[in-house]
Amino acid sequence: MTDLPDLRLAATCIPVREGTEGLEVLMVRRNPRLSFGGMWTFPGGVLEAADGPLPEGLDEDTQHWGAPTLLTTAATGAARETVEETALVCNVSALAWFSHWIPPKAGPPKRFATWFFLAPEHAGEVALDTDENDQWQWLTPKAALAAGDAGDFALAVPTWITLDDLSAFDAIPTLIDQVITQGARLHHTKSMMSAVGRIVCWEGDSAYESGNADAPGKRNRARVGDRMQIVERLRD
Repeated sequence: MTDLPDLRLAATCIPVREGTEGLEVLMVRRNPRLSFGGMWTFPGGVLEAADGPLPEGLDEDTQHWGAPTLLTTAATGAARETVEETALVCNVSALAWFSHWIPPKAGPPKRFATWFFLAPEHAGEVALDTDENDQWQWLTPKAALAAGDAGDFALAVPTWITLDDLSAFDAIPTLIDQVITQGARLHHTKSMMSAVGRIVCWEGDSAYESGNADAPGKRNRARVGDRMQIVERLRD
């Protein structure tokens, strides 16, 4: 078993609604005093024992991240964190598993294996726990990405990619139908240098197994800057 005591299990809800400009997502800004402070993201956090059964041992290379019991635990934790952070009550039974993220093994000192769930059914009004987050907005994914490109909106790689994926949809039913049909996106990230700078890549990219970022082949990657902000996404 790979000894990775720093890999923690976490889960995130992406509350979605249909606004006047199309599909909108709820985003929150992390309190600047906390880890990832100042980043805009979705409500969520670390899974707890009360959320349900958790793996006693963890090998990220062999773990079945979509195992039904573990998925239920993750969905319960995502909804719990969302109500704690925003007061928004998400219907756990309606959550749709959208993606799963793991950062590079040679990545940050705190590593989180994180489930992302779409939350199409939610109730209540947003009221932030300001110890966790200090701002919130309902935004279309395209508006959030534009704000990030303008430098007004700090976005981590998983958030940027999620927004980019969601920007293709205008209606919730179409989005949920595709998630059910195609399944969750697995973004177990590898980072490496290429001729044009650092890239991060995922399964389906020719470099994911070979480690050669400059060899010809399929692309499922993004070029990132010095602070790991996305410069360009490349995919076939």
